[in-house]
Amino acid sequence: MNIMEHLTKKDLKTIERLFKQYTVEEIADAFMIPRVPLSPEEEEKEMEKFRAMRHQEIASRTPEKRREIKTLRIRYQVQNYVENIEPKEHWNFQHFLNEYIRAQEKKDKEFAADVDVKPYVLSQYLNGHRNPPKEFLIRLELHSNGLIPASWWFRLLQKSKEAELMQDEAIREKERKHVKNKIELAL
Repeated sequence: MNIMEHLTKKDLKTIERLFKQYTVEEIADAFMIPRVPLSPEEEEKEMEKFRAMRHQEIASRTPEKRREIKTLRIRYQVQNYVENIEPKEHWNFQHFLNEYIRAQEKKDKEFAADVDVKPYVLSQYLNGHRNPPKEFLIRLELHSNGLIPASWWFRLLQKSKEAELMQDEAIREKERKHVKNKIELAL
């Protein structure tokens, strides 16, 4: 929405006159409320009032609001993780799936019913013993009402594999004997 569309001709003339008469800095200074420095005691008193207000706000949240906030936190963590270049070992698909289920304040069995998978299959996904198919990733997207897209869940799986590849020196040593005539390239 463009604010300029809602201004009258009179408003526009006033704005034009102000810009002719004053610099941008002068106009900004005129509309800014200066902050009076507080003493350390006053600062602490104000912080205590703010903390009390914040605790009251948190305590008054409904269960639905708490779940919504937790789910949004996970959404932004997933987004940050999949867009980050260096994957963290402990943050993987299993971690985020577990966090997502906990944010819904459900037991694994209840969540498995919500997304129509057997509890033992969900357990295998959570423990990394089995990779979920794309249908499950789409169910996760639908369950989150599109808040966490299936493509992000897929990228979490890819990041997990990437981290595994980057950190597994044993497999490199094991596979080295199968490679002959490797290219010689000086970088």
